Amino acid sequence: MAQVSIEDVADKRVAITSSTHAALWDITGPGETLGDTVARLIEEHNMRMLEKDLDEIDTAAHYTPWDDAKKELGL
Repeated sequence: MAQVSIEDVADKRVAITSSTHAALWDITGPGETLGDTVARLIEEHNMRMLEKDLDEIDTAAHYTPWDDAKKELGL
């Protein structure tokens, strides 16, 4: 994870249950803060959502071959 400056530290607290707190600590790697873990989980979630969206586009989209598109656009 990238180094965090003091300006990047949030000034808000998030209420979580003790079981969620324990689960976060369980998946926190060596030298990783809870903030690092949450940031990593968000990044992993965003990647999964992107993959899901790309899979949906791949199955539902209609593609025009580039040569056909160039002809249609007069390129």
